[in-house]
Amino acid sequence: MIRVSEVTPTAWRNGGGVTRRIATGGVEPTDAGWTLSLADIETRCQFSTFPGLVRTAVVVGDDPVDLTIDGFTRTLALLDRITFSGEAEVHAEPTRRATRLLNLMTRRGSHEGTLSLRHLRGTHPLGPDDGVACVVLAGTLTVAGARLRRWDTILLDGAPIEAAGAATVAIVRIRPITAPSTEEDTLS
Repeated sequence: MIRVSEVTPTAWRNGGGVTRRIATGGVEPTDAGWTLSLADIETRCQFSTFPGLVRTAVVVGDDPVDLTIDGFTRTLALLDRITFSGEAEVHAEPTRRATRLLNLMTRRGSHEGTLSLRHLRGTHPLGPDDGVACVVLAGTLTVAGARLRRWDTILLDGAPIEAAGAATVAIVRIRPITAPSTEEDTLS
């Protein structure tokens, strides 16, 4: 379990904002094939570029944000989602007050990832087949006697667990991409 209050904020690569890295993974310890984080958007800012990555962002703060991606502006409200290239030039501006984005970045050609939203009520089993992480976006969940609140995360990397409560969650799924074998490989 990862409590957002215990994750240290760090400055963006370009210094334009702060992020809280929730989890990373990859094929090799030095290869961050994917990263899940929360980014605070407090004022107009430019996103850092991440060549070779695919980015998916979901507004999880209460206020909308205007995202301008390669010159095209789109207003995103709570739970709106967008996917774009890590090479894109992206500017963000909160429409009223500071807001927050849940970000999933995956290395192109190495991993594919999705963020799907689910509304849970009652008791639900969650396990590795459900993804790699479950982030509480609204409401609360109780897992193994611990209460998860807004923006807390449970990693789904082991045995199935049971979650109880009423919450809107983001389910994070990651799939490693295996390189296709070449004809030479199959003839050896």
